[in-house]
This record gives sequence, C-alpha cells and structure tokens, in this order.
Amino acid sequence: MLSVWPVLASLAIGFFLIGTVVGSFLNVCIYRIPWEKSVVWPGSHCPRCWSAIEPRDNIPILSWLALRGECRRCGSSISIRYPLVEALVGLLYLGVFLLDVATTPRGPWGQFTTTQFAAAIYHAIFLSLLVAATFIDFDLMMIPDQITVTGMVIGLAMGTAWPGIRPAPASATTHLGGFLTGLGGLIVGAGLTQSIRAAAGFVFRREAMGLGDVTLLGMIGAFMGWQAAVLTFFLAAFVGLVPAAWKLLNYLRKWIGGGQLSSSDREIPYGPYLSMAAAILLFSWPYVWKGWAEGLFRTLRVLFWWVLGVENIRE
Repeated sequence: MLSVWPVLASLAIGFFLIGTVVGSFLNVCIYRIPWEKSVVWPGSHCPRCWSAIEPRDNIPILSWLALRGECRRCGSSISIRYPLVEALVGLLYLGVFLLDVATTPRGPWGQFTTTQFAAAIYHAIFLSLLVAATFIDFDLMMIPDQITVTGMVIGLAMGTAWPGIRPAPASATTHLGGFLTGLGGLIVGAGLTQSIRAAAGFVFRREAMGLGDVTLLGMIGAFMGWQAAVLTFFLAAFVGLVPAAWKLLNYLRKWIGGGQLSSSDREIPYGPYLSMAAAILLFSWPYVWKGWAEGLFRTLRVLFWWVLGVENIRE
C-alpha cells in the first residue's frame, strides 16, 4: 500500500497545477465573455500599454509573484485577483482529486478506474463554470448564457455518457436514465428559481432575481440532480447572509448620512452564493445526503402524497 502514496502525491500535484492553468484561462473568460470578445484571440496583453504578455510572464501564480504584481513593460499594477483565482481553481481541482480519486475505492488490483477520473473531470468542469459565473456576477451583476447554457449541455452529455457519474440519489444505471436525471435536475433547478423570481417580482413590483440565476441553478441541477439543486437554492440564502447584512449596513449608513444612493446599494448578486452553495454541497454531499437530506426528502415525499390523498407510499 505504501507504494501507492507517491502516485497519489504526484497526481495531486498534477491536478493542482492543471487547476492553476485553467484558472489563468478563466481569468481571460471572466474579463472577455461579458463583452462578447474571443477568449482565444488576441493573446493576453497589458490593458494599459497593450504589450503582449510573454510566455515567461504567463506562468500561473509564479509570474505575478516574480513581477511583484506589475507589468514588465509599463509598470502598471496587475490585480492580485488574477493569482488568487488561479490558486482558488488549483485548490478546487485538488479537492476534486481527493473527492473522486484518492478517497474512493479502487479496482480489484488497487488500480484507478476510468469512472474515478471521469467523475473528477466532470466535477472539475462544473467547478470551473461556477468560478467563472461567480466573478462575472460579482463584477457586472450578470451571468452570461455562454457559461450556463454550455454547462447544461456538458452536464447532460457527460451524465448520459457515464450514467453513474452523479452521486446518489442522482446516479443512474442506463444512458437514458443518466440523461433523464440531468434533464429533471435542469428543469427543477431552473423552474424553482423562475417560480420564486416571478412571485417576488409580483410582490415587490420589480425584478428580484435575474435570468442568469435561473439558468445557473438549471446548470447546477443538470450536473448534480434535482435534490441537490433544491438544497443549493436554500443553502445559498444562508451563505449570502453576511454579505447581505454588510450591504444593508452600508445602505443604512449612506441613507442616514444623506449620501447619494444608487441601484448597486440595494442589489446583491445571488449567483455567487448559488455557486458557493453548490460547491459546498459537492464536497460534502456523501455526508449531507446520508446524514439528514435523505430523510428530509423522504418525509417531504410522504407529505406530498398525503396532501394528494395517497397514504400508502412505498419507499
């Protein structure tokens, strides 16, 4: 068994390094996709002097540290968010490796299985899309369809190709079952958000949530199943409590002080908290589902049929 650890350590480092490279690419996507610019051409360049960034200055995390956060040509500052996003995605990829490969049962001869790596790739893509959606929503209060619709397609396609790739109870045994599970998660996730969006809009007479939140939770459902989509929606409200309270305090401070208020003082993006909630559930799902969520959904299922007048329900 000891001989496995060097392999695990090498794979863990590899996943982290791949994550930092993907994080570097996501920085480009976060900046360009909202403005409908190509994420491939032109190459990365300084936004001030427009000089192309040399390959030696495009190494994730290390180049920013070596340059001390400044452009080599003009000396303008480079936001610390770039290496932080790279490090964040690297750590998420490392977490995916631990979740899907390192801590899951291996083959009869101790070998890694195709399903393990397929699950790791599946979740790595999912988390990458969540990171892109989070920072774009923070910056511009919008979530582009290029992120969420692409995610829906990938979630459905990979869930169909590998029916057992999703965790219980969203796993399936057939390709059709994998597709229908993802489709059901997409419909429930998007439908739940749209229903609450419409109800809140009717009550408050203004848009309470954006369409990007609808498609984002639809994407989450396509990847994780409808049960996880429902839990994500409500967990996101708790994840966003502290930022919402902070924004409310700032709003009251400006209002009491007679400062000029803008729409940004009253609005808070919900997409980042949906993404954070989905990531939390992804890494904790085996404990969450077996710990209490399975019993909760079973109780809700019985209550649902009881309301409809059906009392004897098979488990």
